[in-house]
Amino acid sequence: MRALGCLFAAGLFAVGCTSFAPPKSPLPDAKSAVARLDATYAKVTGIRGNAKIDYLGEKGRVKGELKLLASAPDKLRIGISASVVGSAGEVASDGVRFWADDKANGRYIIGLAKPCNIARITQVPLASRELVPMLWGMRPDLPQKVTCDSVKWNGDGGFYVVALGHETTSSTEPKLHELRMTPWPEDLDKPWGEQRMRLLGVLAWRDDALVYRVTMADHQKTATAKAIVDPDGLSDDVLPSGPDVEVDVPRKIHVEVPAKKSDVIFKYEEAFVNPPLPKDVFKLYMPPGVPVEEATCD
Repeated sequence: MRALGCLFAAGLFAVGCTSFAPPKSPLPDAKSAVARLDATYAKVTGIRGNAKIDYLGEKGRVKGELKLLASAPDKLRIGISASVVGSAGEVASDGVRFWADDKANGRYIIGLAKPCNIARITQVPLASRELVPMLWGMRPDLPQKVTCDSVKWNGDGGFYVVALGHETTSSTEPKLHELRMTPWPEDLDKPWGEQRMRLLGVLAWRDDALVYRVTMADHQKTATAKAIVDPDGLSDDVLPSGPDVEVDVPRKIHVEVPAKKSDVIFKYEEAFVNPPLPKDVFKLYMPPGVPVEEATCD
């Protein structure tokens, strides 16, 4: 039944008239597809960027600007205009704890790095290990044990649909992830083992319910960030967190979480991979005397 579920999910996007022929050397199976995607982004540790955020929520559609720093698999720091989206001006998470600067109420909020807490500023109620890698076009950090898998070419869209089913004891985590991917245009005629992959989207399912949908577009070649250098020589240089690379990064990322009525679009205006990571950059400094509140949410 699990195998049939995966095969059915992979076939959801294979209906219609074929308009895109598969690569001459097609991916043989789902394991190989994931391996090629992982190899494409193997030297990417994270991303730093400036972006526009477009959020559809209870107050309608609102827009703002943000500065983002993310590091695999689950570290995140985002600053955003507090008057536009939410009350937090900045949020940071080391994957275990989170800190938020609630400028509107003159306080700091701290707590566990749960999706509902991270969403105070990102507006995306997803676990960090799911969200963070997708911010530079990589797949979410998936469970290791796969119970079923399948791969199918979607001729209508010109991409593979890779379905990966997992065992989970959580009542909220997805049981099935669908990855939509396609080779880099310049790699279409190469053997499949040499093809670099571009992720176009991720769908996550829990039984028959869609947990989230992420659509990635406007991919552009993106280079490694430069080192942070103190012009006065008083502090040590902070080198990039990874090697010099050039990799496709989606400049538009659309995240939908239907159950939470969350609909967010990120559009990078500037982006670099493998950014320098100063010490404690994924924590917020809380000045003495400012009220601190422990956050509890579900």
